[in-house]
Amino acid sequence: MSFKSIKVVKVIETFSTVELNRLEKFIASPYFNVNEPMTRLFSIVHEAVKNETLESLDKESVFSELYPRKKYSDSRFRKLCSDLLKLIEEFLAIEQFKDNPLHEAGYLMQSIANRKIDPMYNSVLKSARRLSSRQYEMAASYYYHQYEIEKNYFYMLESEMKRETRLNLEQIAKNLDHFYMAEKLRYYATALSQKYFATQEYKLLFMDEILSHLEMQDYSDIPQISVNLAVLKVYMYPDNEEYYYQLKSEIFKNIDRFPTLEARDIFFAALNFCVRKGNKGVEGFIKESFLLYQFALDKNYLYYHGELTPWTFKNIVFVGLRLKEFDWVENFIHRYSRFLSDEHRNNAVTFNLARLYLYKKDLGKVLELLREVEFDDMSYSLSSKAMLLATYYDLDEIDALHSFLNSFRVFLNRKKNQLPDQRRKNYLNLIKYVKKMSSLNPYDKQAIVSLKKELENTKDVADMQWLMEKLAELEN
Repeated sequence: MSFKSIKVVKVIETFSTVELNRLEKFIASPYFNVNEPMTRLFSIVHEAVKNETLESLDKESVFSELYPRKKYSDSRFRKLCSDLLKLIEEFLAIEQFKDNPLHEAGYLMQSIANRKIDPMYNSVLKSARRLSSRQYEMAASYYYHQYEIEKNYFYMLESEMKRETRLNLEQIAKNLDHFYMAEKLRYYATALSQKYFATQEYKLLFMDEILSHLEMQDYSDIPQISVNLAVLKVYMYPDNEEYYYQLKSEIFKNIDRFPTLEARDIFFAALNFCVRKGNKGVEGFIKESFLLYQFALDKNYLYYHGELTPWTFKNIVFVGLRLKEFDWVENFIHRYSRFLSDEHRNNAVTFNLARLYLYKKDLGKVLELLREVEFDDMSYSLSSKAMLLATYYDLDEIDALHSFLNSFRVFLNRKKNQLPDQRRKNYLNLIKYVKKMSSLNPYDKQAIVSLKKELENTKDVADMQWLMEKLAELEN
């Protein structure tokens, strides 16, 4: 095993310069660490990371530097590395703790209540409530921390309370209820959203009771409940446009009240609704998607830990192309590809440029680009096959097209257990109608009109807009 592959070394490599400096102070503090060899081990690794000289280190030489007069012991060295890793884990936990002042205030109140330090009661309570009033961006966990503050306040004053004293029990329960309902709504919406991408089933207790309660009570002043309820409804009622517009209204009114990652999930609920409607040819929803994507890009709500996923990247390109915003799309691909991970960048850029060329009718470049790329992700794989299908059709290579349609059907049957039934059905119908369309006599206008009406009455077809465009071309 090389020195660089040691787990604690790999962890230290992930830290930024600022984080390494803070970690160095933490490890050097005698409050947390009195093991001198551990401190020196971190210093050696820190220097090597900073100077990019990790490759020059090996376990024996480092051990010799730590214990000059001792023979190398692998078990001792592994124990030292393990202890250093535990110390780093403690540092990470403390850093996360310090990032949430409300969490810290809650634990301070708990400690004061346990120790019954009366002189600190009022000042700490005021401090906690001041922190709460300043917090504008709030996850549902905000209400959990409020619950903790009120609960600890209850325990702080419990010894002084008389029987007739009105307790803060309503505040305790209210905050706990707000946290519970907001989180249940969010996770139930996530469970429902999974049905569009994988064959997963989840059972969450008390959802009927919560939804029944929310129908009778107004929580419009609690964004974590009102927004998550709106998100849930677009997944529960995927054909009801009213719920989409309710969610859109909530987004523009309250989205800045949510942490970035939660805001991203909320946007995707609205976007997924628009994409599904657009795929079914419902007027106006492609434009809705485009406007939402532009707004979210501008506000930085689409990134996951600073990166765009290849699926988000692909969807943005697709929406822009369907609106024939070719210059905007090309600019987007080149400008935003730097936000893709190194692992996915080349494939994503290649695939999306191929799709751009397909829409611009530069079909030779489409085939050339798609031959260069392998797709492990199912979404990219299906979209790539649909793109090849369209390219063969537009090139009028009917024999190649029919051969490809057969292999595509075999692929869908082979992947039956990995695809949601609805998604598989959409692509099987795409194959069915492309085969019918490619077999039409272009002079038989009645047959073309008949197929168009049949397609219009079929809801579950992938790439519906493209099919309708091709039939319209045959009609003219």
